[in-house]
Amino acid sequence: MEEQILGFIPQEEWLDVGLSVKRPNDPLDSIIGDERTGSILARWQSIAAEYQIPVMANFHGFDTEANRTFRVPVDSRHIEKGLIKVKLNQSERMRELTRAGVREGDIKEYVLQDGVRLADQVATRSKVAKAEMMATGKVTIKENNLDLTVDYGVPADQTGLELDLGPEADVHGQLQDITAKAEAKGLALTGLLTSRVSLAKLRQNKAVQGLVAGSLGGGLLSRAALESYLADEFGITTVLTDDLSYGVEGGIDPATGRPQVSRKRYFPEDKVSFFAANAAGKVGAGLWGDPPEAELPGFYTAGAGGERPFVYVIQKMEWDPAVLWTKASGLFMPVLYNPAGLWIAGVKKAE
Repeated sequence: MEEQILGFIPQEEWLDVGLSVKRPNDPLDSIIGDERTGSILARWQSIAAEYQIPVMANFHGFDTEANRTFRVPVDSRHIEKGLIKVKLNQSERMRELTRAGVREGDIKEYVLQDGVRLADQVATRSKVAKAEMMATGKVTIKENNLDLTVDYGVPADQTGLELDLGPEADVHGQLQDITAKAEAKGLALTGLLTSRVSLAKLRQNKAVQGLVAGSLGGGLLSRAALESYLADEFGITTVLTDDLSYGVEGGIDPATGRPQVSRKRYFPEDKVSFFAANAAGKVGAGLWGDPPEAELPGFYTAGAGGERPFVYVIQKMEWDPAVLWTKASGLFMPVLYNPAGLWIAGVKKAE
């Protein structure tokens, strides 16, 4: 309790809450890490310059002016629009806890857990943005009166592909075509991201089964056999499936008076995204900056060990009506290292 307000926790105690947004079971975190930066825009520009195909400089004669190079253009209009935030009426929550028999001395732990859950909601929105970037080559923000699209510059001929994964389809030829087109642009594809359903279709394809039948005797391929085939034939050494889901608020059910939550997938079931990773196995980064709250006078900006959190949790008391709010916020935007290294295919529906 701070300032004699029940449930108001000193700001420094919140700083350890948002220090980590990584989820061990999330395949996207393995290829798109998270990093703190003082300026999302400056870091994005640095990344854009670093991960393009190297541009050649020219020989010059002595006493001649050097040719002028260029900066890789980035979509700077929307990069720093990625403010994610959510708040909870803490006073209302404490009344519920009190009615449930929670003692005043135990309130603090419940309030801290509320803050952890709010921070997790912010982190969840960042995972949704990562997945959309991998599935479409863009991030759209159409919520809370915002309507904008962050375009990563993935060429149209890399996002409109179609894969026929039917049992009789020439999957080998289709994969050969996609990897050859990428190599023609100077990049070798090293991984793919899809769903378990689409991966199962790859394992059931007769053409693929026939190519490895000499060593396995035919039949349904194991995942290990499929991954070995993709690595040997196409250099695709990373195969990821993402079937995780998240909840979206859908208002209040008028019949029950309870909140409605709908389930959505992070990554579409009918997409296959091929990618070219860097030496560390990454295709991009989730950039986290400081939300406006970090600029408030007296606001603590570092937690244990001097680290700044990815997600900030703060509290504020309003006096009319008298309500204590707990809020989590973060400034986030994913960045794709090299737009030429992302190839997105929709899976053809069975006729």
